[in-house]
Amino acid sequence: MDDLTQLIILAQEGDRDAYGKIYSQFYQRIYRYCQFNTYDAVIAQDICQETFVRAWKALPGFSIKKGGSLQAFLFRIARNLIIDASRKKKNASLENYQNLASSEDLAENLDRKDENKRLKKAISILSEKERQIIVLHYFEELSGAEIAKVVGIREGALRVRTHRIIKKLKDLMEEDHA
Repeated sequence: MDDLTQLIILAQEGDRDAYGKIYSQFYQRIYRYCQFNTYDAVIAQDICQETFVRAWKALPGFSIKKGGSLQAFLFRIARNLIIDASRKKKNASLENYQNLASSEDLAENLDRKDENKRLKKAISILSEKERQIIVLHYFEELSGAEIAKVVGIREGALRVRTHRIIKKLKDLMEEDHA
């Protein structure tokens, strides 16, 4: 049994210290995901906090034995809260997102600010679900199975959709470059 599994079991039994360790382990990733999708640090922080409050309340019903991934569980809660928030406030803009706090691999591949700007613009054109698939895959590095659970589609469909989204992003960036 790994450390995370032990922490989950203890937290499910009401151990706040164990849940605090889970919180510490996942906070930055959930916050970054919230910030990327809300374009507002304050709203992202509120959603992130609410994610962990709801996760704490729902944790007793979470099952590792049924193939549950705590990471996917947390991202799913955050995604639902982001969707709820976006319904309340529709004036978000990718330009307000100052730092594309992402995986180092993607940042290394974007060697010029111009390319980074074109990528941000292309990502902003994607649909909400497409954007989340890209963010979860390339920025948060979730597995295909975890992303499928978060966005609510089958893993096979996710692979096809990811391929199409990447092609769409490349096309959008080439159009912008021309």
